[in-house]
Amino acid sequence: MHIRILFATFVAFLHIMPAAAKNFAVPDKNPAITLTIPDNWKTEEIEYGYSARPSDEAVFFSVEFASARNIDKMMANNEAWMKENEIKQVKPIKAEMPINGISSTVFQFRTTDANGPTTVEFILMPAGNERVIMITVSGNDEEREKHGKAIDGIFASIKPIN
Repeated sequence: MHIRILFATFVAFLHIMPAAAKNFAVPDKNPAITLTIPDNWKTEEIEYGYSARPSDEAVFFSVEFASARNIDKMMANNEAWMKENEIKQVKPIKAEMPINGISSTVFQFRTTDANGPTTVEFILMPAGNERVIMITVSGNDEEREKHGKAIDGIFASIKPIN
């Protein structure tokens, strides 16, 4: 009987827990947001933050942070990254929109890469103390659709730290 109760409690606990995931506070020191990356995505540290990819590496996600005065350098790094990955540079669509209550500026590039139609988004969020957070999402449109639930889950997990 105790084993059944223990098992039922364990199963209930699993349903309460989010799916296996990695939690990040960004920036590391005095964070402005938290977000969650699916556990089956490979994450690694990059120059200004973290990147993540699903196991098939079809989609690229990163979250970076820097002093507002370094935003030009971050944007230049991202433009170089686009060129290196043979993503055709086009003029972005710019929009202001809140993401989970955080005012954000979205730069969306509807473009192409070696795999066909591709969407690249650079999303800027204020991080207080004259800092900024940049989220990048890139992938062939078909691949982004395939991983849409995971991407939506990442964005739904973004929470401001007050």
